[in-house]
Amino acid sequence: MLHKTKYMAIVGLLFTLTWFSSCKKTEDDVVSNATKDVRDSVYAISQSLYLWNTSLPTATLFKPTGYPTADSVMKKVRTYSPFVNGKYQDRWSFAIEKSVWDNYVSGNSSDAGVQYGFVSAIDLRVKLVYSQSPAGLLGVKRGWQVLKINGIDATNANISQLNIELGKTSQTIVFVKPDGTQQTLTLTAGAYKADYVINPKVFSVNGVNVGYFNFDSFLGDAINGKTAQTTLNVLDQTFADFKSKNVTELILDLRYNGGGYGLVANYLGNLIAPTAAIGKIFAKTEHNTVYTKYNSTDYFATATNGLKLSKIVIIVNKGTASASEELINALKPVMTVKLIGSTTHGKPVGYYAIPTMDYYAFPVAFRNVNSAGTGDFYEGFSVDKVQTDDFTKDLGDENEACLKSALEYYRTGILQSTTQTARISAEIEQLNTKITKERLKLTVYDLPKK
Repeated sequence: MLHKTKYMAIVGLLFTLTWFSSCKKTEDDVVSNATKDVRDSVYAISQSLYLWNTSLPTATLFKPTGYPTADSVMKKVRTYSPFVNGKYQDRWSFAIEKSVWDNYVSGNSSDAGVQYGFVSAIDLRVKLVYSQSPAGLLGVKRGWQVLKINGIDATNANISQLNIELGKTSQTIVFVKPDGTQQTLTLTAGAYKADYVINPKVFSVNGVNVGYFNFDSFLGDAINGKTAQTTLNVLDQTFADFKSKNVTELILDLRYNGGGYGLVANYLGNLIAPTAAIGKIFAKTEHNTVYTKYNSTDYFATATNGLKLSKIVIIVNKGTASASEELINALKPVMTVKLIGSTTHGKPVGYYAIPTMDYYAFPVAFRNVNSAGTGDFYEGFSVDKVQTDDFTKDLGDENEACLKSALEYYRTGILQSTTQTARISAEIEQLNTKITKERLKLTVYDLPKK
């Protein structure tokens, strides 16, 4: 996004990180060839750590200082990854200023706190609102229709101008609420913390309690040096509440979750997985031939508030990436996993945040595989039921199309075959990409302190 510092357009950038807990590598292992030019430095890091490092040319041939920025160097590095199915396997390596990255991983945002999506070429809706953001505090809800932004009609024909208006620090927006009434609000960018667990609910289906929550990110503030401890605490609270309400089935909504720390993915997996999974492999990381000694394995472990489920429904779409996909991949061998929505992003690889001058370099450094040895899901995970993302209803509304399908599965035990009317409109998806800031997808392992 640079999710926590950008303006909120329709989606934002997605980052996916994984906590590097067992390796003993230090940054000296990968920056020994760095120079005083950050462009040379990020390339030197890539030559050492890049998953496909043997395909990279010498610095003399590559000429890092011939590129305008450190990030443009990393974007060029991507083109040395394997070219498969019409695209490079690496679509994510990048470099970013430390100050921007540090803000992002802390969950700090500075914008209006609302994202939008088109239902049709003439129907723009609120897609997501963070509760403590300026928009959230004014009562804006997902599902509200947008008629005008700073006087511009919210239609496909005006996408270019709408993006300009959304880039401003203040927008006056005419909304239509679900009851048909109009409300005009001025949304001004401000600082806030993003929500990571959104709208947890419990539904009774055939006498069984089914838990639901939207999980927006695997990031979060550290507490006493413990990575993402705020997020782990919220997850514990959510699952403790589910246990107290005798929840025995779960719907996990990852439709906008581009990832976060793998430590959090592993923790959430422990809260979900059955008892039989304890001690089994959650995920393994595999590096290039220079760094095989740093390959590592994470395992399922006992969780105090674990629900010990035998099956789960997960709502996904192309915004579901990296650590989200790592979780899905890890759960598949140990329980029944049903996916509803549309095909996920497809990012089975990750990074280390390598500090160099005022930047971090993020060359793709490893691939993730599950206990069955499955990785390489570059085309994403296909779904068991295709379903549109219903922007007309709030997250957690039992009549929202994806959640409704998930509840129907628990009600009937089957996922009805997809009908033509339920298919994702390619035209609308393309339309939304034009008014969307693409999220970066990351799985980052932090280097240990010396």
